[in-house]
Amino acid sequence: MAFGVSLLFDSEIADEISDLWIRLAEAGVSSSMRDLIYPPHVTLAVYDELQVTAAVAALDRIFENAEPMVVTLTGVSTFGPGGGVCYATLAPSPDLMRLHGTVAGAIGETCRLHYQMGHWTPHCTLAAGMTDTDTIRARELLDGDWRSLTGVFRAASLVEFVPVVDIKRWTFAAQPDATRRP
Repeated sequence: MAFGVSLLFDSEIADEISDLWIRLAEAGVSSSMRDLIYPPHVTLAVYDELQVTAAVAALDRIFENAEPMVVTLTGVSTFGPGGGVCYATLAPSPDLMRLHGTVAGAIGETCRLHYQMGHWTPHCTLAAGMTDTDTIRARELLDGDWRSLTGVFRAASLVEFVPVVDIKRWTFAAQPDATRRP
């Protein structure tokens, strides 16, 4: 089992991403994300081993007063040949990068390389575990009519996976200015 710390989107953007997952599944490209039975998200860190009690305490301190964070998904990309992943790219966000560093530092354990500082690419996975051919098909299917999606991270969660099981979820405090769309 592995552990992940994720940010969860508001229902509006989550529904849009879920529709993309369905589109990829119905096209026979990939049903990987739909099959997770976990809402659309951006993963901040993945750990193969984790002191769960200590991690929850550290995340409590980070997320107990967290405010919603505006995010824009700007396009479709892949991690290249052999990556097996098609994802939605995120607009650059100093706040998101700062939060990523804060989470990694607070937990204090070594996360997987692709989630470590300097190696992490903020993204929302649209399909995973694909061959290079299917990765290209997924990108082509979604790229043609892509439109930017702006939404809000409304919650964070610590999960154990696969299957995905919530260990703890934090709902961010509503702030009127933070929830307005740009």
